[in-house]
Amino acid sequence: MNGFEFANPIGWWWAALAIPVLLLYVLKIRLRRQPVSTLLFWDKLFDEKKPRAWWQRLRHLVSLLLQLAFLLLVVSALTDPLWGWQENRQRRVVLVVDNSASMRAMEEGGRSRLDKAKDSAAALVRSLRSGDRMALLSAGGRTQVAVGMTDHQRSLLKAIETLPATDGPTDVAAAVVAAERLLGDEEPRGVIQVITDGCFDDLADVQSREHVKVYGVAAAQDNVAITRYQVRRSLVDAVGYQILIDVTNLSRERRSCRVELTLAGDLVDVVPLDLEPGATVTRVLDHTSAGGGELVAKLDVTDALGTDNVAVALLPKRTPIPVILATRGNLFLQGVLEAIPLVDLRVVAEPPASVPPNGILVLDRIVPPRLPAGRVIVVDPQDSCDAWTVGDAITQPLVAEVEADSPLTRHVRLDNVLFPGARVLRFVGQPETPIRDPLDQPLLARLRRPTGDAVVLTCSLESGDLPLRIAFPVLMKNTIDSFQGNAGELRQAVATGQMVSLDVPGAETGSSVTTAEDAGDIAVVAAATADASATRELVLVSPDRRAVPLTATEGRVMIGPLLDTGLWTVRPPAPAAAAPSASAEADAVDGPGVVQVACNLVDAAESDLRPRADLTDIQGRTLASWGGQPLWFYLTLVAAGLITAEWWLYQRRIVG
Repeated sequence: MNGFEFANPIGWWWAALAIPVLLLYVLKIRLRRQPVSTLLFWDKLFDEKKPRAWWQRLRHLVSLLLQLAFLLLVVSALTDPLWGWQENRQRRVVLVVDNSASMRAMEEGGRSRLDKAKDSAAALVRSLRSGDRMALLSAGGRTQVAVGMTDHQRSLLKAIETLPATDGPTDVAAAVVAAERLLGDEEPRGVIQVITDGCFDDLADVQSREHVKVYGVAAAQDNVAITRYQVRRSLVDAVGYQILIDVTNLSRERRSCRVELTLAGDLVDVVPLDLEPGATVTRVLDHTSAGGGELVAKLDVTDALGTDNVAVALLPKRTPIPVILATRGNLFLQGVLEAIPLVDLRVVAEPPASVPPNGILVLDRIVPPRLPAGRVIVVDPQDSCDAWTVGDAITQPLVAEVEADSPLTRHVRLDNVLFPGARVLRFVGQPETPIRDPLDQPLLARLRRPTGDAVVLTCSLESGDLPLRIAFPVLMKNTIDSFQGNAGELRQAVATGQMVSLDVPGAETGSSVTTAEDAGDIAVVAAATADASATRELVLVSPDRRAVPLTATEGRVMIGPLLDTGLWTVRPPAPAAAAPSASAEADAVDGPGVVQVACNLVDAAESDLRPRADLTDIQGRTLASWGGQPLWFYLTLVAAGLITAEWWLYQRRIVG
């Protein structure tokens, strides 16, 4: 067989089976003698069954040749013959399957791109020769080795079948680098097979790499996507909030659509949009609501990818602030506090012994010998206490300097305003002084205390015109907002594939969310904080309500990369005595110590469903090098045809 090599030459030993086949044809069965009364009828029968055609006399020989040919073909298939230009060696293949967000796009026939990629990947696995080895890597959001180098086809097929769809960005370039490391520097190095839709910007770089073959599974499709979405509380209106949304038309034609906004399931707004091809439209929307919840934006379009048609953000709930005003009569101060949104005011004649939980105590001229623990505002203090000593009156209480970067004096203008009745205060400790007179005496001071901050305004409201200025209500509102520690309560929504660092609070503290650019598995890291030191057991709940245990060290955890769109929740575990079910554990997202993060696709590159270059179609391709199948496959088919022909001759021989 000139021009052929054999991957398994030891299989030729099976050709020895031709010897018993020949013996079975050469050896004749000895006929048993049986006496009969006459041969007359038997002679007549043999005369009727004599061969009527010359080829019928050869049918036993043809049957023998067919069986020998069948045996030869089966033995040839066992030797795994290769064409002369094929490599007679064990191949090493790393299969990279793109399971990023764009692979969720639906193709003709109602199947996703990932489903088609899985079918093609399975065909590649089934075409492996004996001794070949393959590894499987996924490239959606982060590079993950699904199966290491193995020749076990069942494990590879199982890993392909269970490969999850993600909402993460394409990470094919990083997966190819990981595949090259997996192959190493040995010679021959092996080959990297990439199955993708080509919807990523590094495609040209991937195609230029040695030993890398990139195959496509999709055609270009039009798409409209939400490419940016954020919400925050207004900095000037306690019950107001702003929405920032970008919608991009990644199509070849002009598209018209609407954005529907819902808050906690209730319709808030409907925004019509008219989009030119390739254009991005930005909208900033202002609304008011004291309630919080999920603020969902949804495009009323029908396209191949639905993930980027929906985005979610978190709007923190504004709760009433209990404020106690201890005064013997101050209509200016009472009126300003009542006008501040969300302030639940109660007026008393004598200061209470304690500040209500999460509340604020306002003391008008009345100062007890010891300030109560909690957040306190003191206006025009007349007496000394444990936090300061009252001195003489300031001779020229003119405002000389206002710190613009202080949260107490934001948007406050008081240049050359007189603070009549102001007194010199000697504080215990070093206070912050955002408003000072020409001699640097504090007119407004903030004293940091472990039990709660105190803000002191040394000014007689009845003697001056400060209550008549717009600066006074702004000053009081800033002070209350500063005590709340919200600074606008911006809850940033993150993009898929990002790491998220979270401060995990108790019931009495706020929380902050920052993003990082790293990628990896869900992780728990420690970071020092000033007010938390204990290790806490927590639960991470994904948007599809899968609960994963994790640990916060010193009040901080880092989770990610987040590969599913929706709300991710970090919360304390349910009490052991309750013995909750898995679904109840995932559903419990309310209560103290709960932090939620909104995650959206918002990636124009991922939403662009047009491949960045021409790709060879993967459909019907295998690792075989001729006709889509190895040579032994065709030898087996011919052998099956020959055995069918032999069966037909046998039936003719017996029936005839």
